[in-house]
Amino acid sequence: MQQDLVSIIVPVYNVEKYLKRCLDSIINQTYSSIEIILIDDGSTDSSGDICESYARLDSRITVIHKKNAGLGMARNTALDVAKGKYVIFVDSDDYIAPNMLENLYNTLIEAKADTCIGGYQRVYSDKIEVFENPIKGKVFDKNNILSDVLSKMFGRLNNNDSLEMSVWKVLFSNELIQTYDIRFPSEREFISEDIIFDTVYYAKSNRVVMSSDVGYYYCDNDDSLTTRYNPNRFNLQVKLYLELVNRVEKLGIYDISIDRLNANLIAIARYSIKLEQKFSYQNGLSQSKCKIKSICQNSILREALINFDPKNVNTQSRLVNWLIKKEAVSILFFIMFIKNKFSV
Repeated sequence: MQQDLVSIIVPVYNVEKYLKRCLDSIINQTYSSIEIILIDDGSTDSSGDICESYARLDSRITVIHKKNAGLGMARNTALDVAKGKYVIFVDSDDYIAPNMLENLYNTLIEAKADTCIGGYQRVYSDKIEVFENPIKGKVFDKNNILSDVLSKMFGRLNNNDSLEMSVWKVLFSNELIQTYDIRFPSEREFISEDIIFDTVYYAKSNRVVMSSDVGYYYCDNDDSLTTRYNPNRFNLQVKLYLELVNRVEKLGIYDISIDRLNANLIAIARYSIKLEQKFSYQNGLSQSKCKIKSICQNSILREALINFDPKNVNTQSRLVNWLIKKEAVSILFFIMFIKNKFSV
C-alpha cells in the first residue's frame, strides 16, 4: 500500500554537538516515505555544514539556510515548503526511536484521525524517565477535542491528568495547517510558541488519537532553552498566561481551563525563583533577591494564587506558594539554594 508522505521539520541552531545523533535517528526511520526539512537558523558553528553533508548523502533531505529569527520562525519557513500529507517536528538536540514515526502513523490511520499524540522519554545525564501519554488509546472527535485534549495542555491539577503541550511528539495534518494558515509565533514574543500554535490547530482538528508510543527522546541539555537563564522569563510567562486566558475565553473553555492556567503560572513562578537563586553567583545576590521580590509582587501571579485551590499541591510546593504570598524573599532564596544544591 502506498505510504503517505510525511514532512519531518528540524530547526537547527548551533547544535553541532547533538545534530548528527538527531539526523541519524531520522534517516533510519522504519517509515521511509519522508521528506526531511532542515532549517539552519543562522548557525555560527558547524551545524550548517553538517546539514549539507547529510543532504549530499540522502536525497530526502532539503536544507534551507536563513538569518537567525528563532525556533518558531524556523518552523514556519519549513511549513511554507512542506509537501507531506502529515507533519512532525523534531528538535535538533533531541532524537527519535527508529519506529516512532511508523507507530504514530499506523495509529492515526487505524483511528481515521487527522492528529496523533504520543508520549516521550526525558533523557538526563544519568537517567531516562518515561512519560507515557496518560490517555493512550483514546480517540476524541471534534465536539470534545477542545475540552478533553487542548484544555489538558494548560497545566497539571492531579497526577496523570495533563498532556505535554510540546509539538515534538505529535503527527499533525498538513492539510489543516495549510488550509487555515496555522503558523507559530516567535518564542521571543511568547516564551512558549508551541501552546499558541496548539490553540489554533486543535480548534480546527476533527479527530485526535492518543498513541502509546514513547519514541521521542527529549534531551535535558545544559544549554537548552528551557534550562538557560533568561532574566525576562517570568514576565514572558505572564504575557503568555494573559494571552491564553484571552484565547480560552474565545474558544469557550475558560471554566475548564483557568485552574490549569493558574496552576501552571504558579509552578513557573516557583521555577523562576529557583533559577534566580541558581544564577545568583552570576547576577549578584542583591539583584537576584530583587528579581525574586519582583516575582512575588506580580499582580497577575498574586491574583492566580488567590483563585487557585491548593488541595492537589504537595506540601513542599504549598509552602513555597505561601512564602511567595508573604514575599518572604530570604526564606525563598534559602529553600531554592537547598533545592538547587541537592537537585530536588
